[in-house]
Amino acid sequence: MSTASRRKPEQMSTASRRKPEQIRLERLLRLIAALIDAPRFLSIAELHQRVGIARGPDSAGYPENGAAAKRAFHRDMNELADAGIPVISGQVPGLRRGAWGYRIRKQDYSLPEMDFQADELAALHRAATAVRFDGVSGAEALWKLGGRVGEGTDKALAALPVHPALADLFQAVTEQRAIRFGYAGELRSVAPWTLAFAQGHWYLTGHDRERDDKRTFRVDRIEGDVTLEPPGGFRQPEGSSGWIAIQPWKFGSGPAVNARLRVDADHAAWAVRRLGQAPAEKGADGAVVFEVEVRSAAAFRSVVLEFLEHAEILDPPELRDEMVAWLEAVGA
Repeated sequence: MSTASRRKPEQMSTASRRKPEQIRLERLLRLIAALIDAPRFLSIAELHQRVGIARGPDSAGYPENGAAAKRAFHRDMNELADAGIPVISGQVPGLRRGAWGYRIRKQDYSLPEMDFQADELAALHRAATAVRFDGVSGAEALWKLGGRVGEGTDKALAALPVHPALADLFQAVTEQRAIRFGYAGELRSVAPWTLAFAQGHWYLTGHDRERDDKRTFRVDRIEGDVTLEPPGGFRQPEGSSGWIAIQPWKFGSGPAVNARLRVDADHAAWAVRRLGQAPAEKGADGAVVFEVEVRSAAAFRSVVLEFLEHAEILDPPELRDEMVAWLEAVGA
């Protein structure tokens, strides 16, 4: 019998409930929608009606109690102000003098018209499709900007997997929230420091409280839901997480090629950080040689260009020849 089938009914019910953060976010989105759609200033009572009344612990809306609803509304308005959302206030038409209401003018909240040229739209499309999250597309945003799918782009360099826990983990790292989750059959309590993608997987690094040590967890092996504690629950030690290099040259779908890259001595330290690895060799003049696994030649070429004349591809010959041909074509 599976673990899920052995759970008691009350455990199943609790696990299925939405988190307070999710309910609050839905209520804020409803409030923003009501404020944007308003042709005039709306009173608090009218906004309560448009947002709705909370019906049960999983329902987004304001409490039925008038005083509690008013307090919740003012907390929401403070959150909108902190987020920089331009809510304005003014006299509600038809009500007694001093009855204030709220609205968001569409011209204050919406992006202005963007008159992109064809080459600019092509560059945007390349950026939106170079790294793609599985199940998430940038096409709709490009359509709104006036672009078309397929405009000025090659195949995506990478398709990054999306795990159900990622949203909670991003929030935990950003807001310094301690988290709890199941991992390898145990309940872990972690102060999360960094979230990074490498070698085809998402990894979370942080302080494992039970073991009182730094640990790295593969996100797709997290079991069940992630529980977030209040924000500001820990302070990340300076230098504890290290610098996480982004390595797009490993994200391609082609066969792996072992490349050898020589970097001058005065750029060696930066190369160690940029490539995210130690050099395989060091010459008498201080120059270093890295052995790099490459799946995307174009992405690798881009990082080599960052070093200008201070880096040189040594092997394999076909990768070096391709770099030379590209440079000659650019200079032609």
